[in-house]
Amino acid sequence: MLAKLKAVTFEVLETMYYLFPETLEEGEVVPSKGPYLRSWVAIAGPQSIRIGLLVPQSLARKMAANFLGTGEEEIYQPEMEDILKETTNMMAGAFLSKMEASTAFKLQTPEAQWLTAEEKKKKTPPNRLRFEVDDELMELFVEKG
Repeated sequence: MLAKLKAVTFEVLETMYYLFPETLEEGEVVPSKGPYLRSWVAIAGPQSIRIGLLVPQSLARKMAANFLGTGEEEIYQPEMEDILKETTNMMAGAFLSKMEASTAFKLQTPEAQWLTAEEKKKKTPPNRLRFEVDDELMELFVEKG
């Protein structure tokens, strides 16, 4: 499951944002500072889960600028939130497609929240993949819904 989610993440980031993630091994550190933006989408069905992303504000800004084709100086919190929610939604939809999931699985409305560095530590889920994207840390997580 995580392998398919990883593949979807690479596809979405490369094609929609022109960003090229590199997988981090457990223990590898990429310095990052907050605040952080966390976005997730619940998938309701026989086995409900949540798929989400956690990125520092600087990476959220870069993603939004790349997606919207504008300068980073024109990007504010609402745009970052919208783009990260859309990214999570695209990834979850592509993941369901790759898993050949039945129509019993339904994507819910994506959500987002800002976290401080301290809040980020508390919300670190055990099932996660870590990536380095343009010298920034991105975490992809899967949780039981």
